[in-house]
Amino acid sequence: MKLKTILPSLTFFLLPAVTMAEDHSHDHGQDHGTSGFYGHLHVKILYDHVYKAGEADEEIDEAYTHSHLEMGYGFGNGFSVNTNVELEGEPAGHDHGGGGATLDGSNRYFEDEPLFIRALTVNYDEDNFGAYAGKFDPVISFDQHVMPGMYGYQIIDEYTVREKIGVGGYAKLNAGDFGTHRLDVSTFFADTTFLSNSILYERGVTHKSDGGVSNTDNFSSVAVSLGGSNFYSLKSNLPEGLSYRLGYAHQAAGEGDETSEDRYTFSGQYEHIFTSDLRGRILGEIVHINHLSGEEPHDRTYNTIGAELSYQQWVLGSTYTYINNKNPDDADEAQNGEVFQASLGYLFENGITVGAGYKYQEEEGEKNYRIGAMVGYSLEF
Repeated sequence: MKLKTILPSLTFFLLPAVTMAEDHSHDHGQDHGTSGFYGHLHVKILYDHVYKAGEADEEIDEAYTHSHLEMGYGFGNGFSVNTNVELEGEPAGHDHGGGGATLDGSNRYFEDEPLFIRALTVNYDEDNFGAYAGKFDPVISFDQHVMPGMYGYQIIDEYTVREKIGVGGYAKLNAGDFGTHRLDVSTFFADTTFLSNSILYERGVTHKSDGGVSNTDNFSSVAVSLGGSNFYSLKSNLPEGLSYRLGYAHQAAGEGDETSEDRYTFSGQYEHIFTSDLRGRILGEIVHINHLSGEEPHDRTYNTIGAELSYQQWVLGSTYTYINNKNPDDADEAQNGEVFQASLGYLFENGITVGAGYKYQEEEGEKNYRIGAMVGYSLEF
């Protein structure tokens, strides 16, 4: 039996043990000797009004969701099984397969929303190291939920390396005042198992013949990243709020690709606590991609800055991303773009969040302006 079948099948076989467990662990595996069931539910529903776009057919109202349920079961000896089940709608005109639905001026309400298993792994964790195997998103840059603003996750969604089959591991180093650092390494290939499909809206099973970088059925693609935080200084409070991540990923050429893809990331964040009620953070991330999607002449760089200010239960957040494209062979793919978004939200003590926001984007020469509302809910168990 091929390895690509063994890894997800093993974790899928163990999944009933996760969903049926009754004991709860709220630290999600941080205490590696704990046995029992733990999880995190995050629901986000957005309703947008596109009031100005390049084409009249694109000026619509739409509702979609970005929600996931993370679950795990710890066996009390360092081993655990973990999964991330996602229900992922997207703004019209975009999807992770490319292109998105054709717009005809009709409003869209929860259309083309796949429910699928984004991650499913068997893990082994100790205090300073760990390993995992199965389906996962390789660790390269900041997580999408780090980005401020209710639309902040969407820009990272454009370039996240996601849904791969493989193995990985990490090691931690506590350097005292010089911070805690973690090195993540993984090797992988595109998911072409039954887990690449979805229900509600069927994406279809990915096949090796579909091509695409890392779609090789072998471990010729790799990701390496180094992240750190928890710095300390007697002379200044500044280091305590700093965190960073440096990353690299190589995705080997698949069938039909001109070449392989390489990407380099640099991410940094500073968080400051002004008072018990007021805190803020700023961040920046640069992601440079050589040979985007295996196209020899096409390079792209995402340059993002963001800021967030929280006062009691109010949160104001915003990001700006400048997208630099280089492609001497195709003028359409050489157009630069930008995305700006900002929102104001309120978090209730029962886990419900409400918010309102604005987003402007220009990609491939097309501009899009929208305002929207959001309601969300988070639960740890």
